[in-house]
Amino acid sequence: MIRLASHATLLGTILLSAGLAQAEPPAFAADGDIGVCTTAAFPPLTFKESPADAKPTGIDVEIVEALAGLWNAKVNYTVTEFAGLLPTLGAGRCDMIASGIYINAKRRETYDGVSYMKSATAMVTKAGSDAIKVPEDLSGKVIALEAGAYYKEERIEPLNKALIAKGQPPVEVQEYPTQQAAYQQVLVGRVDATVTEEAEGAYRASRSDGELQLPYTWASDFTYGIYSRREGSDAAAVKAGLKTLKEQGFFGGIAKKYGLDPALFDVDYDR
Repeated sequence: MIRLASHATLLGTILLSAGLAQAEPPAFAADGDIGVCTTAAFPPLTFKESPADAKPTGIDVEIVEALAGLWNAKVNYTVTEFAGLLPTLGAGRCDMIASGIYINAKRRETYDGVSYMKSATAMVTKAGSDAIKVPEDLSGKVIALEAGAYYKEERIEPLNKALIAKGQPPVEVQEYPTQQAAYQQVLVGRVDATVTEEAEGAYRASRSDGELQLPYTWASDFTYGIYSRREGSDAAAVKAGLKTLKEQGFFGGIAKKYGLDPALFDVDYDR
């Protein structure tokens, strides 16, 4: 189960106790300001505990704040729907994306992406929906997905191809602006399931008063990443910053705070 602690980030404690030296910043941070795009709607990675909060919190937020500390910069957040993250970055309205977004080859055709955390994909259903235990059980059923998420291409399209080959009806996909909206469709019974990231799904289920469950998790080598525009050595600077945080024990502290397996942060930054 994922446990959230206080609102305070680990940034000050980790940087002060570890004595991190200032690192060479990427070009986009050279002026002391970093614009970060995020949905602020994907706990425990990025979210607002209250809609009125001026600043998001979560794993992603703590990571970019720690990087900013290394680069002697401050962070400004642009909150957008998931489908708007990459277009907003591409338009130059932010410098980085940190928002529970997978590293994949398609996105890397246009942007630089650096991994920082392992992930897995989970199916979420209404509690008591015992007829759905494995992906094949979704045949002929309806699922809700967050628009712009990669689950449709990575999970549902291959599943539908296999189902059709067996003469079984495919899964119908309905897309919604946010993952929260997808959950609402599950809760009110308009759809049979949603697909999301394991930690996010576990967080939502743990706070659903027993109304949601995770019947299935796909084996996965997916990683979350920080995306930036393909400019000079910016990606190398992000990579170096993450390596420095790892060496100083920052990610061990994050794992402890959020009740996660520290091994989730054992990623190959050069991959």
